[in-house]
Amino acid sequence: MKPFSKLHLWLIVPFVITLIGFQGYWTGFKNAPIHWHLHGLSATFWYIILIIQPWLYHHRPIKIHRKVGTIALILAGFVVASSLNMVFISLGMAESSPLYGVRYSLALVDCISIIGFTFSIIMAIIQSKNIQVHARWMISTVFWVLAPGTVRFSFIPLGAYYQPTQFSDFPFMWSDIFIWNQVLIALIILFLLIKDYFKLKTVYFSYIFVLIAVLINIPIIEGLKNSSVLKAFFDELGK
Repeated sequence: MKPFSKLHLWLIVPFVITLIGFQGYWTGFKNAPIHWHLHGLSATFWYIILIIQPWLYHHRPIKIHRKVGTIALILAGFVVASSLNMVFISLGMAESSPLYGVRYSLALVDCISIIGFTFSIIMAIIQSKNIQVHARWMISTVFWVLAPGTVRFSFIPLGAYYQPTQFSDFPFMWSDIFIWNQVLIALIILFLLIKDYFKLKTVYFSYIFVLIAVLINIPIIEGLKNSSVLKAFFDELGK
């Protein structure tokens, strides 16, 4: 029996959470600027392909899985390019934004995620003949791009509970929610690592790699904030 027979169903969960988290984009779709569409649509279609690929692997000839994988690779390129563009656009956010105080450290976190996502895609291609390794590299891509959706999703129940008229009415900072989301994502990855170890007696580097990055993101956001070094670095890149 082929492995990962139910993987497509599990991948739907973070996809739905991300869609709900970015509901503002979808409700304002007609008025969204072009750079939002380039990022939002490429990421959405890429994730849809990520979901259907395990199903195709089980229910259709492998050549279809590979052809769809080529389309996914092209979309992944658009995701990376549009994400980098969004990083520099976000640096120009208004001072009233709850993210303003951490905009440069957030840009660094985003760049780490983009690099990690790209590396995971490349490794998945290299390891395409080893289904166990290939699949885990592809699964790890979810964790590189998950936080923006889950953080936004978190504010839906929080907003319903606190009912703030403005963000400052919350009894916490935006970075607090980001950190708790990173902890939650780290716990999920740790669960997958432990599950693989007890079932297959193997620890997959793809999960270790993304777990380290997720944990590093916490001191970056909390400790660096808008450090002068980061500001100088990104200001120079943006010239």
